[in-house]
Amino acid sequence: MENIKKIDKNIEKHFTASALVINKANRVLLVNHKKLGVWLYPGGHVEINETPDETLVREVKEETGLDVTIISNKDESLANIETGVSVLHQPYAILCEKIRSNPEHYHVDLVYRCKIINDNLNEIIKGYEEKEIGFFGIDDLKLINLFPNFEKLLEKVLKKNI
Repeated sequence: MENIKKIDKNIEKHFTASALVINKANRVLLVNHKKLGVWLYPGGHVEINETPDETLVREVKEETGLDVTIISNKDESLANIETGVSVLHQPYAILCEKIRSNPEHYHVDLVYRCKIINDNLNEIIKGYEEKEIGFFGIDDLKLINLFPNFEKLLEKVLKKNI
């Protein structure tokens, strides 16, 4: 624990939601992030008046054309319609990632497991030819450029699904 760097309290934090979309062949959906030169899962900033659940579904659709549903846990017994309490999905992981842009900031990234509603690979291609998008299995991870911690996360989730 001594080697863990502290989160700088003076740097702005932005909430984001990201999707671990695993298909029926136990392969994860990744998008090539040209600016960073790495493959990442689809995701983005939580907008005003949007829940992380809504952000996730919107971002995956915008970035890949796919419709997904969140399969992370959700304890509906805690909801109360009379008092306006809804229950959101529990993230698979929560990461705080320092973004080295100008200005520097953190992404508090809520990462959810998802599945494709209509597992049709043609949907991915339609209208998204300009982007590099693909599904990758555990053996593919060493063949593509990934952040080391991200590779560890992908290995963990893919091994869990076997």
